[in-house]
Amino acid sequence: MVVQNTDGAPTRRREEIFAAAADIFSVKGYHATSMNDLADAMGMRKASLYHHVRNKETLLYEMSVSSMHHIIDAATSATSLDPEDRLREVIKKHILALLDDQSRHATALVELRSLSAEERQHVIDLRSRYDNLFDEAVRSVQKSSGRWAELPTRVVRLALLGMLNWTVFWYSPDGSETPSDIAASFAAIVLPPRDAPSAKSAPARTAPATKAAPATKAAPAKPAAVKAAAAKVKG
Repeated sequence: MVVQNTDGAPTRRREEIFAAAADIFSVKGYHATSMNDLADAMGMRKASLYHHVRNKETLLYEMSVSSMHHIIDAATSATSLDPEDRLREVIKKHILALLDDQSRHATALVELRSLSAEERQHVIDLRSRYDNLFDEAVRSVQKSSGRWAELPTRVVRLALLGMLNWTVFWYSPDGSETPSDIAASFAAIVLPPRDAPSAKSAPARTAPATKAAPATKAAPAKPAAVKAAAAKVKG
């Protein structure tokens, strides 16, 4: 994704700066990172860096906004008509979008508090928009299949997003699982295949039971001590 400049013109160099800033923020933290750190990482003079970005706060804000637009665009591109398939698709697209730009999304998730009140509210509004999209997908499953019927939609969404978003902090491109593998595993946990009809729901017909012959009463077993005493008397 190419980030636009302050005058609206896209610039590849500016996108490179955003990518480098995201990597540094995710390692050092936003507050511990300086514009000098970023200039050094880019091999630029600090004055040249300010030609592309206004300040560190602008970097964080635009990074957070672009992160949310990326996730929203991914969710809205889900096209499956079946509610469960659509939620599976949303889960996959969320994971792929998240891990496509891991540092940027990780920074956006943890540094919201570092934004000014106005900027923070804008990002919160975008998050609410995404929450509504996710709620809609979850609610459709609840209504169509009865999954999580006893749970509030909001609680299901928070549980799912907590699991999905945490991936950005532990996923390693060098690991054995690809983002698609992880998405498939999460979808299997959240939406396991339905079991085949059980005997309870569809009982098999059985032939009428025949009357059993009355059982003969067995003599009660004698304790070992009683048997031994009886043997003595006989002897």
